[in-house]
Amino acid sequence: MRKIIEAYLAKLFEYNKKSAQYMEDLKANPHFRTREEIEREGPKPNRVVIPELKTGEISECTSPDLGNQMPLVLEKWYVKVGDKVNSGDVLCELGNEGVTIEFESFYNGKVIWICEHKKGLVPGDELCKLAGI
Repeated sequence: MRKIIEAYLAKLFEYNKKSAQYMEDLKANPHFRTREEIEREGPKPNRVVIPELKTGEISECTSPDLGNQMPLVLEKWYVKVGDKVNSGDVLCELGNEGVTIEFESFYNGKVIWICEHKKGLVPGDELCKLAGI
C-alpha cells in the first residue's frame, strides 16, 4: 500500500512541476494574461470598425486573388440591384474546381450594379458596385 501511495505522490509532484513550468512558459509570452488580469481589466471596447461609404460615394467590389492560378466562376448572387446591404452580408458565391467561397460586403450601402454570371473571372474583375446611403 505504501508503494502505491508513494507512486501517486510522485505523479502528483511531477504534475505540479510540469504545471509550474508550463505557467512560466506562458508568462514569458508578452500577450499572456491570467484570468484574474482579464477580469480586473474588464471587457475591451469592440475595435471592429465598419467602413462607411458617404452618401453618394461608390465602391467597386472586385474578385479576390486566391493564389491558386485557376479562374473563378460567379456561381450565385444573393443580392440584386437595389438591395441594401451591411458590412459582412454575403453578396455572392465564387468558385472553381478547388474552392468555393462566399464573397462578403465590406461596406454598408445599396447595390447599384452587379455583373452577369461569368466564366473565367480573374483577380480584380469588377463584381458589383455599392453606393453609400
